[in-house]
Amino acid sequence: MKLKNLNLSNFRNHENIYFDFDDNINIFLGNNGAGKTNILESIYVLAITKSFRTSNDKNLINFEKNFCKIESTILKNNINYFFDVLISSKGKRVSINENIYKKISDYLSNLNVILFSQDDIELIKGSPSYRRKYINIEISQLNNKYLYVLNQYNLLLKNRNEYLKKVSIDNYDKFYIDILNNQLMEKALLIYKFRFDFFEKMNFFIKEIYNNFFSYNISLKYINNLDIDFYDEKKISDFYLNKMKSNIKNDIFSGYTQFGPHKDDFEILFNNKKLKEVGSQGQQKLFLFCFKICEIKIFKLVTNDYPILLLDDLFSDLDIEKRNEIFKLINNEVQVFISSTDLTSINNEIIKSSKIFNIK
Repeated sequence: MKLKNLNLSNFRNHENIYFDFDDNINIFLGNNGAGKTNILESIYVLAITKSFRTSNDKNLINFEKNFCKIESTILKNNINYFFDVLISSKGKRVSINENIYKKISDYLSNLNVILFSQDDIELIKGSPSYRRKYINIEISQLNNKYLYVLNQYNLLLKNRNEYLKKVSIDNYDKFYIDILNNQLMEKALLIYKFRFDFFEKMNFFIKEIYNNFFSYNISLKYINNLDIDFYDEKKISDFYLNKMKSNIKNDIFSGYTQFGPHKDDFEILFNNKKLKEVGSQGQQKLFLFCFKICEIKIFKLVTNDYPILLLDDLFSDLDIEKRNEIFKLINNEVQVFISSTDLTSINNEIIKSSKIFNIK
């Protein structure tokens, strides 16, 4: 999977700019505020349809303009596809080869990107909701069916929570609650299946990759409150329904469904201790990069194609030796986009084989 070119209209500070890209490494070089990250952001929006920097799409539109547009030719399986994302006051329109997608879930997973930015430290130090959101995006890229099921689950969850707020412990429709519980369980089973599979693959690759740098034992622990360490549909469905039934009084009292995949989390264990508590800043950043390399391997395994890698000014905390080792782990078939304020943090061999864009 390769971005052959990129055309931006009124995106952030770029009113009209066009790029032809190298199939391997592309570097955006410029001072802070020049708009380097904006370019990476546009590629991310092209793939995910959402920004990694703002939840308000209107912030992506250039000041005093009423729309922004991202266009790109993508090479997949030796075939060129034309991707187009238009954002305006009327909403968002996404299309491939001029075929407009009414559902974002149908569009998602056609273009895969993996982003490494400064905010990724929140995967270690941030809230469970941040980690859930991240995992939801990554799995949705692998299989857009996941996003479709997740949206259905969230709609059912919203209906259940709204009903819980209207009733009392002594006066609620048990039959209606049972129907909602069973419908939620059906969607939850699929969500759990996708998540178990994702973390199983991550743990398979993470030990191998991290051992290139350290001999420490590193692993990801999927926290789901199921009391089950592997996917078993019968056990999970029984446990889920029993838990929902036993929690009903607390749910009514709080007006909120307290159990289910919407409460899931994961943590990183470093020699069986939490990385956020015992790992240095360098070890944490190194883990995050290994995490991204694992994702590249998973995408290749599942989709039979490499995703596009976006690196947003990240090398300042790693010594030259670690930087070199990191790039050795990136398959040369992966197209990489790097933003940087200078070239001193980037290996000379990488610079020689890169296409450099000076952003002013």
